[in-house]
Amino acid sequence: MMLMVSTQDLDEALEAVKGGADIVDVKNLKEILVGSNFPPVIKEVRERVPAEKHVSVTLGVAPNQPGTVSLAVYGAAALKATSVKVGFLQSDYETALRILQECRRALDGSGTKLIAATFADSHLYNGIDPALVVKLARESKSDGILIDTLTKDGRNLFDFMGEEKLKELTDEAKELGMSTALSGALKIQNLDALARINPDIVGVRGAVCTNNDREGGKVAASAVANVKRELELRMQGEIDIYQKKAEASADSARP
Repeated sequence: MMLMVSTQDLDEALEAVKGGADIVDVKNLKEILVGSNFPPVIKEVRERVPAEKHVSVTLGVAPNQPGTVSLAVYGAAALKATSVKVGFLQSDYETALRILQECRRALDGSGTKLIAATFADSHLYNGIDPALVVKLARESKSDGILIDTLTKDGRNLFDFMGEEKLKELTDEAKELGMSTALSGALKIQNLDALARINPDIVGVRGAVCTNNDREGGKVAASAVANVKRELELRMQGEIDIYQKKAEASADSARP
């Protein structure tokens, strides 16, 4: 699993790299729930982050306007983003599909990957059922999927979708040759479940910010290094990712 860290500026991006992040994700938390950052910021990050590191761009919650969104995606490619993630706040399936299809056309000839994003808590916003993310990605010929959350009230990905469903979707996408990413207010205590699901990418922000504050805090290299180390311990089998689950199951079975 690769570690993706969400950053808002160059300073945070360099802290993420220093801490060992595999992917620097550039976004803007000040627009709507998850917004896009400004082209000069993305350009600066891409120029300063080592070439071997991935720099992804978040379009956040895209408007239901295929022309506008595909133009923004084209801009991400022009800025040499490794990937661009397109998600939807309030959209029906057919509209989202058309937008992603136009985005796919806009990226033809570029090396930028298209990621179809859905939100585990989309039912709170009249959004697309996240269980449809693989179908949406397959039909739009996207390169990967992301399941994230929009709610920022202390709940996270696992409060809205169970481990078994997330693994099912992840495995299905992998079988189709897509990259897979999970995010959404993830914490250290979620790493065992994430390792069992085994997505290609785990995305974090709050867990690597000062005071665990995704909005008021700043990305800190030491916190990034800690999460990276915890991920590696699980990937290398030095932490038993099944033990606590077995103990919990045993406790629940006791009268």
